Amino acid sequence: MIRVALVEDHPLMLKIVHQELMRELGLVVAWQTSDAGQLMALLTSDTPDVLVLDLSFAGQEFEPVTSVRDVRTRFPDVAVLILTAHDDPVWVEELIKAGAHGYVVKSEDFTLKLADAVRTVASGKAFLSPIAAQGLASAHRKHTLTSQERAILRLASQGLTNVEIAKTLGIANGTVRNHISNIYGKLGVETREAAVRVAQSLRELPRPGVSIRHELRTPLHTLLGLARLLDAKWQRNGVLAETDRELLHQIVLEAERLDGLIDEID
Repeated sequence: MIRVALVEDHPLMLKIVHQELMRELGLVVAWQTSDAGQLMALLTSDTPDVLVLDLSFAGQEFEPVTSVRDVRTRFPDVAVLILTAHDDPVWVEELIKAGAHGYVVKSEDFTLKLADAVRTVASGKAFLSPIAAQGLASAHRKHTLTSQERAILRLASQGLTNVEIAKTLGIANGTVRNHISNIYGKLGVETREAAVRVAQSLRELPRPGVSIRHELRTPLHTLLGLARLLDAKWQRNGVLAETDRELLHQIVLEAERLDGLIDEID
């Protein structure tokens, strides 16, 4: 039995991933959370075989590359599988170098790949969804900034202060200041905003956000995942229960969100 932990900030996506994995023989969800700040404590109290981890946690101070590196150092037997909407090759390369065993992009039909991905990384092998594999193949670059400097600049690009960056990375405030000074010197800039812009243009940092294609496909595949859940219940029971009305309501909400994103293209 492969024990899986889920860390994802979207409650609906968390529900879909949980349901998809629980349908698979030999897989069990040990625990799940939307609070990235609880990651290490939860891993300590109940260590899974596979950690399925998102990259973005709205309103939370979280640096995914550093977190993956910390997980791999403190829990070397845990296989880390990234499940995210971000397809930027810089992200793929950074996370794989940090020790992630796999990377699945949500805008692909991830529900068809997820169980295979979990089983693959649990066996000690690497798993990359097609878009992630293409990204990794094109991502190898010679960096000007160190891994620590890139981590600091990723957090700075989110608007975090030196104190917040230091707390998130577990380092001293003075260390952050020294690194930022070194970043300015290497990139030939004098402000954080300029450093972020230059680092993104040099591909030291991922581009901000995700492409419109992925903004549209992520809710689309959320809808597909929900539809599969309801179809599986119908096939199994021949009827949908009252509790399934909530899923139908969520399908409507996701469809409306998708419709709104399409309107924004114009």
